[in-house]
This record gives sequence, structure tokens and C-alpha cells, in this order.
Amino acid sequence: MAHDKMYECQKMTKFKINGEYSQKWKNVATRGMSKGDNQNIRCIHCHGPVVLARQQQDNGPPDHVRHYRSQDAKYCEGGSTFEGVHRMSTTPVGPGLPIFDEESI
Repeated sequence: MAHDKMYECQKMTKFKINGEYSQKWKNVATRGMSKGDNQNIRCIHCHGPVVLARQQQDNGPPDHVRHYRSQDAKYCEGGSTFEGVHRMSTTPVGPGLPIFDEESI
């Protein structure tokens, strides 16, 4: 079952700020993401790699993301097998890249 904290993820998005292009992480809802969006996304909580899981049946869980690595799911507060002590991923996606802030544009 999808954890209620996994209905959002961060997506690397290209922005034009002051005439220059830059890439930043932006929080996005998983609902309605396309298959092509499965790349350049990461967990909002631990910054680990995630994969997009689609709703398969009308009564099934809605679109959500799942951790790619079971270690991340175990130690991330959004993980399906969270054991109670949160830590950041040991293999973060895009470390050091800025998180999108609408006030910075």
C-alpha cells in the first residue's frame, strides 16, 4: 500500500531566471505525471531514487512513488517499511542541487 507521504516527489525542472537557464528541484504531485517523468525524480524526504507507480485498478492506490532501494524505504519517513529513525539516502539523487523556491524567481 502506498504511504500517504509518497503522493508527492521532487522533480528536476528547468527554469529561466533573469535570462539564464538553471535546474532546480520542485515539489510535484504524482497524480497525472507521465511515464517520461519517471526520470529526474527523487523522494521529498530522503532525496533517494524513486519510481512512479501507477494506479492499476479503480479501487487501487492512486499514483504514487516508491523507493527504488529497500534501504531507503526502511530509513525514510515516507517509506513503506519505515523503522522509526529517519535518515537521508546513502545514494541521493542530484546532491547539492537547489530546491525550487517560488520567491527566488
